[in-house]
Amino acid sequence: MEERLFNIIIQELCSEMNIKMERLSYNWVFQLSKNGKIRHITRNHFDINPQATGDIANDKYATYEVLKSQDVPVIEHTMIFNPARRNQYIPEDGIWPIVISELEKHKCLVVKPNNGCEGQGVCLCHTLKEVETAIENIFQNEASASICPYYNIKTEYRTFYLNGKIHFIYGKQKPCVIGDGKLSLGELIDNLNLPTKKVVEDNLHMLDLTYIPKVQEKVNISWKYNLSGGAIPVLVEKDELYYKMEELAIKAGKAMNINFATIDIIQTVDGNFYVMEINSGVCGTIFAKTVDNGYNIIKDIYRKALQALFQE
Repeated sequence: MEERLFNIIIQELCSEMNIKMERLSYNWVFQLSKNGKIRHITRNHFDINPQATGDIANDKYATYEVLKSQDVPVIEHTMIFNPARRNQYIPEDGIWPIVISELEKHKCLVVKPNNGCEGQGVCLCHTLKEVETAIENIFQNEASASICPYYNIKTEYRTFYLNGKIHFIYGKQKPCVIGDGKLSLGELIDNLNLPTKKVVEDNLHMLDLTYIPKVQEKVNISWKYNLSGGAIPVLVEKDELYYKMEELAIKAGKAMNINFATIDIIQTVDGNFYVMEINSGVCGTIFAKTVDNGYNIIKDIYRKALQALFQE
């Protein structure tokens, strides 16, 4: 199996920074030692964040409530519990009146696993039947789902937050193809070499891959902005837009009491900014592979995180 790029970067940094690294628990735990201090990394989670904060960040609805309580602009969430696993939280009349009310109010809903990642299981729903199907699919494996109004997003951004500062921001361009009037949608998509991820497979199931787009016709592969689904990262220069997102991300990071995270922000077509989610696991490997100098940019933020772990 090919070594994960994240593991390679951490190994390089440990060698450069004279940090002893041991792999424990079938390589799930990286145990780092230096100057009598021992620190840990699990997957892409550094033990620089409080346990409770990490738990909140991994729960979309909890993150929403924490940010909302401190007046941080954040996209709305409504929690829907699985009756088979969280029956004590189900209203007497069940979950569906809540769902119907949200759909009538917003006309279009995004349904997602409350603890999901990489856009997996996230569905855009226009009808009650679509919402029902999305929730029932999530409930096969999860104790809860989160439903959100659909926001008309201009661009989605990812900010890299460490100890009260934003170190860089990139925007995400939705994956798309441009027709030539000859090749089918499936053939055009094959030329993109999309990541071999389940979210890509799910996205492709929604398309007619036999369709032949007209010359210069743009076809979005997905309405989502996940890099794991083929979206393209583009670094944001330090301009007015950057500073607006920086201000919001720092406010969100402090509200969450988090130390190291990626904070995802959307800009809507009407110019408003909202926090979408906060990730306590800091992943940048696709960025590292696809952006000029991306490897060094990601390596530098991980270097700063390791310095913070050992307070260098």
